[in-house]
Amino acid sequence: MNNKERAEALLRMGESYISGENGSPKEYARAVKVWTEAALLGNVDAQYNLGVCYNNGTGVKQDNAEAARWWTMAARQGDATAIFNIALFYQQGVGVKQDYAESLKWMKLAAGQNDPDAIYQLGLFYENGWGVEVDTEQMMKYYLSAAEKGHPKAQDIIGMDYYNKGLYDNAFEWLQKSAEQGYAEAQFHIARCYHYGHGVEQNPTEEAQYYQKAARQGHSDAQFNLGYCYLNGVGVDENIEMAAQCFKMAATAGDAESQFITAYFLENGIGCDNDAEEARYWYEKSAEQGYKTAIEKLKEYLQ
Repeated sequence: MNNKERAEALLRMGESYISGENGSPKEYARAVKVWTEAALLGNVDAQYNLGVCYNNGTGVKQDNAEAARWWTMAARQGDATAIFNIALFYQQGVGVKQDYAESLKWMKLAAGQNDPDAIYQLGLFYENGWGVEVDTEQMMKYYLSAAEKGHPKAQDIIGMDYYNKGLYDNAFEWLQKSAEQGYAEAQFHIARCYHYGHGVEQNPTEEAQYYQKAARQGHSDAQFNLGYCYLNGVGVDENIEMAAQCFKMAATAGDAESQFITAYFLENGIGCDNDAEEARYWYEKSAEQGYKTAIEKLKEYLQ
């Protein structure tokens, strides 16, 4: 058995240790041991796996520098995911010294393998001036390329670029592609399209449904708007209790207006039990963010 064959056998052995077949426990530490031997023999999959283990602290003590070392080895052998990961490490200064030029080098290699995430990241480089001059034209070129390859964030960006130019039909097309992939920001934007009739017929029911989709993912603006839908019966049956819950979710996420509304509901027992103490808490949270009506309301408590 030559070194390549031995490394391949060790790789498979490590995989068997974590397969959990027949109810057996997953033995990550044993997997790391044999993968290390395989990786030192040059096996790219073992090198990548070790990077994952050290990055997550699985079977070993978590160590970003070790993760970077193993992913760099795998990246030099052309592993696409390792290339992308090491590019992010250099971008963020994780496990290595932050180096935008080095990050850009690796990110371009990943993008060259048609990785939509890497292409999207290149857009961020030109948007933020990371190791390059800010260049809006280059930024949009990469975002469009990523969008065409199905990247949901890029699709939302392209959609909103069309939207802000008043090209609502094009905007709705891109936003819908993103929303269908479950991207909350795009779902919120689609709801606004249905609200205003931009690129689509006005439809309160669809509007509320898209707010619900985004709200379930913690999108605070969607939670706030859904609260108003339930409060006023827009696209849903009027339901004060549900409105109160939606406003409170947005309040918890930090939205100042929702914090004020939640406080007002609690103070007056609207859609929830009356609770003066909690009401004051939310008035204070809203006032801390400079919400003027909350500041005025707190003055009443001090009189």
